[in-house]
Amino acid sequence: MQFSTLRPAIAGLLSVMASALFFSCSKNMADAPHPAIEELTAANTPSGLSNRNSNVAVPFETTLFVPCANSGAGEDVVLTGSINFVQQLSWTDHGFTMVYHDNVKGLKGAGLSSGETFVASGGTNGTVMGSWVNSQWTGTTIRQLRVIGRNSQFFMNYKYHITVTSDGSVKVNSAEQTADCK
Repeated sequence: MQFSTLRPAIAGLLSVMASALFFSCSKNMADAPHPAIEELTAANTPSGLSNRNSNVAVPFETTLFVPCANSGAGEDVVLTGSINFVQQLSWTDHGFTMVYHDNVKGLKGAGLSSGETFVASGGTNGTVMGSWVNSQWTGTTIRQLRVIGRNSQFFMNYKYHITVTSDGSVKVNSAEQTADCK
């Protein structure tokens, strides 16, 4: 047999194999039966690893003195709404990793003297890793929101206190807030 007669046969065989490989590797995990998904997930994760996803709307209400509001005379501004806190937590007996995103949801305000209305915007992504101390981890994050009114604007710096317990519970509390009139 000459190579010139084998060439089309080899090319055809390679094309069939490439097609089979392409279509067999593009299978969607969602199409697999649930036990197969569980087996694949269990095979790829360390022993004792737990996961949890959650979305928590943290109520936000504060009265904040803003020195640049009210045409520079300053005034107290009341802000109300919530901050959405979405997180994915993976933990073992030794510690955890939490990936999170926070963003404001309907956070509005009004100046108590001028009546000027304000709207806040902002959001942050982050990753926190920690070890358990007395079966929990507590940390503080500092965030910033942009608050815009008709006549003035400012940044609000605020702190979150985050507590993660060894059973995967996450508690988020808003703490101290300050205005920055940059």
